[in-house]
Amino acid sequence: MRKRFLLASVGITICNVVLLLFVMSYFISIESNNHGSAFSFMLNNRYFGITMIVCVVCSGVFSLLIYNQIMKPVHRLQEQMVKTTEENKKAEQIRSEFVANVTHELKTPLTSIAGFIETLQDGAAENPEIRNKFIDIIAIETSRLERLIEDVLVLSEIENKKASIDIVTIDTKESLINLISTIEPIANGKNITIETRLAEHCYIEGNVDRFIQMMMNLIENAIKYSKEDQEGKVLVSSYMDQNKVYVQISDNGIGISEEHFGRLFERFYRVDKSRTKKGGGTGLGLSIVKHIAFLFNAEVNVKSKLGEGTTFTVIFNRREE
Repeated sequence: MRKRFLLASVGITICNVVLLLFVMSYFISIESNNHGSAFSFMLNNRYFGITMIVCVVCSGVFSLLIYNQIMKPVHRLQEQMVKTTEENKKAEQIRSEFVANVTHELKTPLTSIAGFIETLQDGAAENPEIRNKFIDIIAIETSRLERLIEDVLVLSEIENKKASIDIVTIDTKESLINLISTIEPIANGKNITIETRLAEHCYIEGNVDRFIQMMMNLIENAIKYSKEDQEGKVLVSSYMDQNKVYVQISDNGIGISEEHFGRLFERFYRVDKSRTKKGGGTGLGLSIVKHIAFLFNAEVNVKSKLGEGTTFTVIFNRREE
């Protein structure tokens, strides 16, 4: 850009010098030869006219080149500023909605806890049956509040990239087996069986804690949305091809209508609000999954049919052993 700018400047300078020399020569010719009027000379001397045209055209071309070199970056900067402003407005709107949702979600269990405590203080504590019932509810709401705060902090860490980034090679089979061993007792208590079909040598690269968190959210989600009137089954499977590793979490639960697919990964979006709250969900689980997938440069797909179940597939880049 600097070279072209310099070339254009030199070109204009040369043209102007040539024009000036020609005009000066003309006036010298008039003085020395008494050649007549300047106007007549300009009309009759074709070399003067051609030179004038060439100078004007060259000056115009070089001036346009300089203008383009100066204004193109300015226009790009203006477009970037407009784009940045729009992105900032959108980000601010998202933050405002997030704060409003968090406030609402925090207020709900806090209001419930405060209400039961007040009732106990007003004399209900004297009745052992009512007291124990209310204390159990307070404990449930407190756990829900704790999970919500933890999920909000995790989401904030991921979005702001403040989380510890320890990149290692992850054996997906080993990590999933260890994770399932901790979740299986909870599933069995709800009459849900977790089955596994995990391939060997499915290695990926990333933060192992984030991988486990992603898989835990998906498995817990599958358990949460299992049918309550029959034996549930969750299948955790993995396989690979030449470049990719696929991890699938399938259930035979209530399924998800296609109309919800576009919003599944939004913060605080719930397909079944009553079931989510009953299961102690925060509404942030799938949003966290999406953000962790982004950190892994992975893709998350969902297939579901009402009444038959749902399958989430996470596609990772494969790492050689």
